[in-house]
Amino acid sequence: MFWKKKKNLDVALAARSSDNRSAYRIAPDRDKPVIVSIMGNAFNALNISGHGLAFRTHNFPQGSRLHATIRLPSEDRIFPVVMEIVSKQNDLCRCNFNEIHEDAENLLHSYILGLQKRKIRHNQGN
Repeated sequence: MFWKKKKNLDVALAARSSDNRSAYRIAPDRDKPVIVSIMGNAFNALNISGHGLAFRTHNFPQGSRLHATIRLPSEDRIFPVVMEIVSKQNDLCRCNFNEIHEDAENLLHSYILGLQKRKIRHNQGN
């Protein structure tokens, strides 16, 4: 109601000097993962942005150019991408999308925005 004081929601984003991503990244819900398929192997994305994603595997070295498919749970759609592993720490691979279709990019941005809204609503309910 308009006379009730609105709660302030403080959302802190961790800043790291070694973080070179130029887009906001978000972790998918654990019960609705984003699946990355590469050469017949499926991986859960740890986080995703409009420009790339991170996942865990020892299978690929830094600099690898990978043809993959991504399945977004909210859209239940699968789309192809070409990505490059730009950073690797132990089994953590951070990737940039080198090739992604415009329609797939729009689906990805829509998914990220929807997930952000759901997480904010969930945090406001606490």
